[in-house]
Amino acid sequence: MFSSDMWAALRARWKLILGIFILSIALAILWISTVERIYVARASLLFDEKGPSPALQESSASQDDRSLLGTQADIIKSDAVARRVISAEKLLLNKRLADTWTKGGHKAGSFERWLTTDLLANLEVLPERDTNVLAVRFSAHNPDFAARIANSFAANFVSMRMQISTDTAKQYASWFQQRTNEVRAKLEQAQSRLTDFQRSHGIVDGSVLALEADRLGALSGQLAQAEGGAADLRARAGTRVSESPDVQSTAVIQSLRQQAAISEAKIGQLASNHGPNHPDMLAAQAELAVLRAKLGSETSTASRSLKVASSAASSRESQLQGLVSQQRARMLALSGNQSEVEALQNDVATAQKAYDAVTQRLNLMRLQSGLPTTNAQQVDRATPPLLPASPNVPLLLFIAALAGLVLGVLIAVILEVRRPLVRTSAGLMETIDASVIGRFNFAASRPGRILSGGM
Repeated sequence: MFSSDMWAALRARWKLILGIFILSIALAILWISTVERIYVARASLLFDEKGPSPALQESSASQDDRSLLGTQADIIKSDAVARRVISAEKLLLNKRLADTWTKGGHKAGSFERWLTTDLLANLEVLPERDTNVLAVRFSAHNPDFAARIANSFAANFVSMRMQISTDTAKQYASWFQQRTNEVRAKLEQAQSRLTDFQRSHGIVDGSVLALEADRLGALSGQLAQAEGGAADLRARAGTRVSESPDVQSTAVIQSLRQQAAISEAKIGQLASNHGPNHPDMLAAQAELAVLRAKLGSETSTASRSLKVASSAASSRESQLQGLVSQQRARMLALSGNQSEVEALQNDVATAQKAYDAVTQRLNLMRLQSGLPTTNAQQVDRATPPLLPASPNVPLLLFIAALAGLVLGVLIAVILEVRRPLVRTSAGLMETIDASVIGRFNFAASRPGRILSGGM
């Protein structure tokens, strides 16, 4: 611990300490002004995992973020991005860079290759902690140039990603266009086969089989009715058709029978009163004969009519049986044709689904190829830094100030140790080991003021 005299000595030598402190800072400022400065500008890029398009996600949620950001950092530091920056910023026409390349003795190589290597050597791409953000840092002697190149790397990387996405989508769209033409041709072929088969077999639509089944049902019903009617007529038109109730029950025959019965009754009455040759008897017998002749004729006519009806019913029955047989044969043929039609329709449906799927994918790829965005976007633009990154001005000034202060105090202490002076009563007591009776401020006294040049 310093003694009280040492503290007093430091206070007395404050000008020396202050001078060394100022000199140290001045030397630091002089060195900072002469040393070459390097400025670092920073731009940042944000990567969205989902991307703008659900159909073509550029990354998956299950992918490791560090792997994703590491891959993108390598792409940013690639020669392809550097060449895009050189072209965008027209660095090949920069006279200062050309002079630097010439003075460096690189004429044997390519100026563009040298620029690419130099830009990538001064570029640093690092991921921010626990985020999907990449920091793009570029170092240069000029702060404006550093900011411009950092922004150019970020912007050209986003542009290149967009171009990669759209170019890939265009390639897919071209492939899907060819695929669409193929599936369209297959669909047309399937539809043509179905149409030709339907035309050749007379199939209008898929309901033909149902219509033919309805027709068969109708014919079967008519056949059943015809069979019942024919059987009934055959039963009524048997071997003794003249005695059939259908014949005997006709109105004409019943009327003739009544008239004949009346005539017979009349003859019976006449026979009881007149002889067989009586004119009235002869007239009555002649009338009865006429009635019986008419009755026989009508009975014969009715019998023939019943037989004709029975024959017609049998013919109708046979005709319907033939129609039913033909319809059944047609149904069997249509069943086979319908199976073939269903197979062809399935082929058409399958080709249609494939065509719809490829068309939908083609439209999606066309939309993706024209989508003006990507899952990477620039968040912060680099601005020209106010202070250089190297040398670190605040740190150097702090070190210079601290070193000047320590050096000033150390020199003051060394001088005081080499030529010690008694400056306080406590120091005097420590030096002569005697008690101090009193003290006064000589500098405040008149002699002290006179000696110090005051009045």
